[in-house]
Amino acid sequence: MKHLDDLMFWVVERNRIRELKEAGAPRPWTKDSILHHYRFCNVKREDDTVTQWIHSNWLKPNYGEPTVVLGMTIARMVNLPETLEELGFPHGGWTTKYVRHFLDTFASRRERKLKSWTSAYMITGGYSEGGETKEVIIARVIDRCNGKLHENWIRQGDTLAEAADKIKSPGIGDFLSGQIIADLKHSKLLADATDWWEWCAVGPGSTAGLNYLHDRPPLKYLPAPQFMKEVNEVRLLLRDAGVYLDAQNTQNCLCEVSKYIRTKYYGGKPKAAYRPAAPDRLG
Repeated sequence: MKHLDDLMFWVVERNRIRELKEAGAPRPWTKDSILHHYRFCNVKREDDTVTQWIHSNWLKPNYGEPTVVLGMTIARMVNLPETLEELGFPHGGWTTKYVRHFLDTFASRRERKLKSWTSAYMITGGYSEGGETKEVIIARVIDRCNGKLHENWIRQGDTLAEAADKIKSPGIGDFLSGQIIADLKHSKLLADATDWWEWCAVGPGSTAGLNYLHDRPPLKYLPAPQFMKEVNEVRLLLRDAGVYLDAQNTQNCLCEVSKYIRTKYYGGKPKAAYRPAAPDRLG
């Protein structure tokens, strides 16, 4: 498998960087110039700063509540703790009162010239009616998703695949629904799903990662069954090397490794540089 050594190196070295950073060790945390200069997600999604905030403040306090589905949907569409703090968890559901609060919060942050969103998870296009603010578009997408869920709610005993199909709705495609499921699998609803370790949704970055490993053009399309089969083959290779990840975190690594490989061998460059508080000491 081509670039398998790069995958193994990235997984071990990226996790070592996280451990050194959390221990308060001074930079540089790595001798690898790509990992030093550019921003990469953690090996495990649950170690990322935003995910930790969402899980600590929204998911865990509402672990067994049905509204955790709505909460994680809102959380990933916004993906910014400062805004989520102002919004507050939707304990009563997607009510008229909460929708008004949702819209007013973004209008207020805009007036105060504050950032309200990140671009990590984008809704699929085509849901604007023209001249609308982003929060109005997002509210419409959430409203349609919430309406669909009320007809067929996610329940204990559902598989991750079944839950993802229930979330998918206009504006929420395979990838975004998969990211919401990656949170919900840590709630009471899906903690015991039978496909907890094996299921994942097709994503563009992880597809590129698989294509690099199999020496295919990076943009080559992979059908969902082939994608999941190959992700789990990588998951088992990592397990044999002592790295225990579920398929979704394996997919996360493949996405990040695709950026690493593209930079190292093919003249690419990750979008985000790493900007530490302390000055760099690595050339």
